[in-house]
This record gives sequence, structure tokens and C-alpha cells, in this order.
Amino acid sequence: MSIHRAVKMYDYHVWANRRVFDHLKQQPEKIFNNQIQGVFPSISAVLVHMYMVEMAWLETMKGNLYEAISQKIKQKTVELNGQPLEVVEAAFKTLAEDFHRFLAGEEDLERVIEVEHPHYGRSKFALADIIQHLANHGTYHRGHISAMSHQQGEKGASTDYIFFVEE
Repeated sequence: MSIHRAVKMYDYHVWANRRVFDHLKQQPEKIFNNQIQGVFPSISAVLVHMYMVEMAWLETMKGNLYEAISQKIKQKTVELNGQPLEVVEAAFKTLAEDFHRFLAGEEDLERVIEVEHPHYGRSKFALADIIQHLANHGTYHRGHISAMSHQQGEKGASTDYIFFVEE
């Protein structure tokens, strides 16, 4: 049985995040929470945002309602904001494990779910499309992290998909 492309995209997303964390560990500790001018105030803030979006979509795919997800996001934001790199990395690792458990239990990643949001209304999405969105969202923000690293005199991590495929 071949691996579903959506699972491969999620695996890429986890791989790329891990490369960013490994790279950040090699950089001066101060750049993680250092306040800079940009789309986000710090690299830490970018990662916390990425985490919240991924957690929200996982909870959505599990069938949880917006209100419960919103409460969980508020709680985790308080827990992760301002924390050191290792704490944020551990949260990502746990979330990836939860996500992989969900994917392993899903028989049909083309299954369409209906999502209700108080501001955006009702939408329908295939699970595979949500996973593709997460990979794209992660790529976009890993680019922010790379730019923010450069802005602070450091290099960014190489997380191009082709390197994942090659590895």
C-alpha cells in the first residue's frame, strides 16, 4: 500500500520544522525571542503562531467545535509565549505525534468535513486539502523565520521540499 500524498506532505512539514529547530539551536540563543521589526515581532512568535494554526486544524479534523478549539488556543498561547526554544520544540513534537496518530486512524484522507466558523461561515474541506494547507502555511512562515534570522545576522535553514524528497 502506498503512502497517501497528504501524509507525505505532513511528513515534509514535520521534517522542515525539525530542520528549523535544529538550525535555531546552532544560532545565538537571543535571536529566538529577540524583538525585531517585521511581520512578527520575534521568531518565537512565528513558531507559536504556526503551532496554534496546526493545532486548530487538527482539532477541527477531529470534529471539535470552534468554541472549544478557541479556548485551547488561548490556553496554549499563554503556555508557549516567551518560552525557550526547547519548550516550543517539545510542543511541536507532541503535536506532530498527535497528528500522526490521527492520520494513522483515518481511512479516507479525501473525506470531506464541514467546518463552521463564526466569522467565515460554513465551509467544506477534504482532509488532504487541510494537510496541504498546513504544509503551505508552514513553508510560508519558515520563510519568515529565515528572513528574521538573516535580519539578525544569521543564516536561515534550508527546508526546500526537494531536499526532503532526496533525503
